[in-house]
Amino acid sequence: MHVEDIKAELRKRYGSLASISRQLGLNPNALTAAIHKPGNSVRSERRIAELLGKAPHEVFPDRFHKDGTPISRVVDRKPTCRIPDRLRANGVAA
Repeated sequence: MHVEDIKAELRKRYGSLASISRQLGLNPNALTAAIHKPGNSVRSERRIAELLGKAPHEVFPDRFHKDGTPISRVVDRKPTCRIPDRLRANGVAA
């Protein structure tokens, strides 16, 4: 779903995003942050999907797998190859 569609549907059913957040016992900006920042709060993203009566992957297809597990946002920083010694200063890592 598009971000604006999610917000509009929540507002139609329950009121403002801040009031929904407060009713859920969260910070007033929690649902807004979850909608706009992927991976900010997986729990809040799941709550939003539950409020809309949909599966998390239907509401946030770029954030959840079809089985409901979140898609990892962590970048693998392991080097894929070694820098040749001839390119290194003094043959050692800088």
